[in-house]
Amino acid sequence: MRAFDDGADAGAAEPVTVRLQYPGASQGEKYQLVAPREKDGFKPLDDIVHLVDIVSQNYIPEEHVHLFNDEATGINRRFRRALAHASQSEFTEAIDEYNTTITRLRADGSIAKHLDTIHSLPLPLVERILTQTYARTVSPRVESLRQYENGTDNVYGELLPRFISEIFKQTKLKSNQVFVDLGSGVGNVVLQAALEIGCESWGCEMMQNACDVAELQGREFEARCRLWGLAPGTVRLMRGCFLTQESIIKALHRADVVLINNQAFTPQLNNSIINHFLDMKEGCQIVSLKSFVPAGHRIQARNLNSPVNLLSVRQKNYWSGSVSWTDAGGTYFIATKDSSRLKAFAEGMLNE
Repeated sequence: MRAFDDGADAGAAEPVTVRLQYPGASQGEKYQLVAPREKDGFKPLDDIVHLVDIVSQNYIPEEHVHLFNDEATGINRRFRRALAHASQSEFTEAIDEYNTTITRLRADGSIAKHLDTIHSLPLPLVERILTQTYARTVSPRVESLRQYENGTDNVYGELLPRFISEIFKQTKLKSNQVFVDLGSGVGNVVLQAALEIGCESWGCEMMQNACDVAELQGREFEARCRLWGLAPGTVRLMRGCFLTQESIIKALHRADVVLINNQAFTPQLNNSIINHFLDMKEGCQIVSLKSFVPAGHRIQARNLNSPVNLLSVRQKNYWSGSVSWTDAGGTYFIATKDSSRLKAFAEGMLNE
């Protein structure tokens, strides 16, 4: 179904196709100007307008921003006016002007120079790239991800980008560190860590359908980053059980931040995970939705060998819009491997 009815092709069998230039690569991307068939379907017009807006906010030097933001003649204004008029001709003319402007600013080095001044990626840019990647790989296959069994460890749910970005801030994750997501689903968080932080980023998932989609998403992510002119950290998406997958176990030994979305894990799996904390390095932070340290836990002689004695834990809040399975807020936990308390307790016992 066409998005506009005023175009010269209104009586044609196929809708019009346009090409959109990206700031980081000479090749562009083709879009058909169609309306989505389903309410949650891909919306090409929205994607184009959001892309242009993000480019104008993050890739355009100050001396050229007026080309996009001028309230009378700016490119962003022209797109909004075309949508308000439901005019295909105005929309395609705005695309032509945008493409010409981006091609010129790429050719004269303006965009490259501006990117050199940026030392961290703003979240809206990160979200746009992740949303594009997700829409082209995960969304068309989302039904296959709902084939899980309640009451088992194989339950699919996503932590959303703003929540993940807050976790990165709370753990002070840096580009020279290692991030691991245990139970990484379709790889959303692994990709976000590699993009937003630039760190080495690992994930492990055992559900077959999620693994298949994660592979597709990983390939699309690499291509998207090239289009946007960005170099993310190394991404490693592994298949299998994270308790036994050899590459993941080795990565855990080097990890600085480990994420475990254990909201739906069985008690048996949570207990099995605890044993892996023994091999993690001092200072490693483990982020989870359920605490691995029981409420009110104290180091005592009778529990001296428990791995949870190695953890100091902080409880934090997340707010509405943080997770895919509910709009309500909740709590999460950041446990840091810290052997000092156990060492002090053991030394105290020896001195008694």
